[in-house]
Amino acid sequence: MKKTILLILLSPVLFLGANNMEINNEAKKVIYQYAQIIDSRRFDELDSIMWPDFTMTGGYDLKGIEGFMGAMDYLVATYDKTMHFIGNIEGTWEGNTFHGKTYCIASHIFEDNGKTKKLDLGIIYEDTLERRGNQVKFVNRNFNLQWQKTEIVDSL
Repeated sequence: MKKTILLILLSPVLFLGANNMEINNEAKKVIYQYAQIIDSRRFDELDSIMWPDFTMTGGYDLKGIEGFMGAMDYLVATYDKTMHFIGNIEGTWEGNTFHGKTYCIASHIFEDNGKTKKLDLGIIYEDTLERRGNQVKFVNRNFNLQWQKTEIVDSL
């Protein structure tokens, strides 16, 4: 009997938690898609995760998907491949706007003097996503470089 009463009392809390989790999963899905699109170089899919008025700030001042593509052209010309490892994602929704932080280690593979090297960047993105209609996409990513390290890769 006590377990039943406790379950009834807690069910609104459990339901709200699941609901918030589902909403936050919308933001996480877009954040993970960013890494997948960049690493697979499927740049034609950027409009599925970025609103036309998207900006990237911090170490960059990129406006719109076209401005972001300038950075991707540089990435393709400079690095053979990338791998973004997404760590913590935290944030909250205020109405239709998500404000959060994404912790990331971005590895960049390149050739230098006949050796394969890897540049790792420790990044904390400050993310702003918006729900417009039934879609959630990035409005802004503020790039905060925490550290970087270059080393020789043993083998590929």
